[in-house]
Order: sequence, then structure tokens, then C-alpha cells
Amino acid sequence: MRNRVARLAPSLLRCAFPAALLALGCAAKQQVPLDCITEEVVVYVDGKLLEEHPDALQLRADEPHKIYFKRPGHEPELVVLDTTTGADGKPQLSPANVCIELVPIGLGRELTIEAEDGDGATPGAAEDDGAP
Repeated sequence: MRNRVARLAPSLLRCAFPAALLALGCAAKQQVPLDCITEEVVVYVDGKLLEEHPDALQLRADEPHKIYFKRPGHEPELVVLDTTTGADGKPQLSPANVCIELVPIGLGRELTIEAEDGDGATPGAAEDDGAP
């Protein structure tokens, strides 16, 4: 009996070991399309620079991810993909697709300038003559 178990052990390991690896390494992944992103944009996913510019990312759906976009002369943008539970009870990333538009530095900001004329009054301000 002992010899029979010894002969079966290697074949059991050959069958069980790959199955165990698949169970551990096969977290649910989700394809996240990167829409509206031009080639000049540099993309980082979870702090790692992407060497190529993909049309979509394959990411684990059971953990959140940070996608950072930057382009010279433009305001950078950070998108956080959070993990939610889908209707089927499986994890999914939200938002499901990413579309960004990087704004050139200086645009989209409001600039207010106040000036005084020589007598210390603000131009266009009504003077108060003390009358009620």
C-alpha cells in the first residue's frame, strides 16, 4: 500500500499544483477603455509608467487603482477607479471607462485683478459723500 501511495503522489502533485496556482493567480480582471486620450499623454497606473499607449487597461477588479495622466504644458489629472460589487455579486471597477481632457496650464482659471488709481480709490467705485 505504501508503494502505491508513493507512486500516486507525483501524479497528484502534477494535477493539483497547476489548479492551485490558477486559483491563487486568477483574480477577476476588467478591461477599462482609455477613451479620448491623445498619444502625447503620459500614463501611470498605480505609480508605474506605461511604456506603450494602450487603448484599454486590463486591471484587477477586486482592488482600487489610480491612473495619472500628464502632458507637458497641461494640468495633470488623476482618476481613481474604485471597486464596487456588480449585480452579479462580482467585483467591478468604477468608472468602467476613462475619458479625460487635459487642460493647458493657465486656461480654465479665473483671474481677478483689482487696481487703484492715483488717489487710492478703486476705479468705477461710487464715492461716498456721507449723505444717507
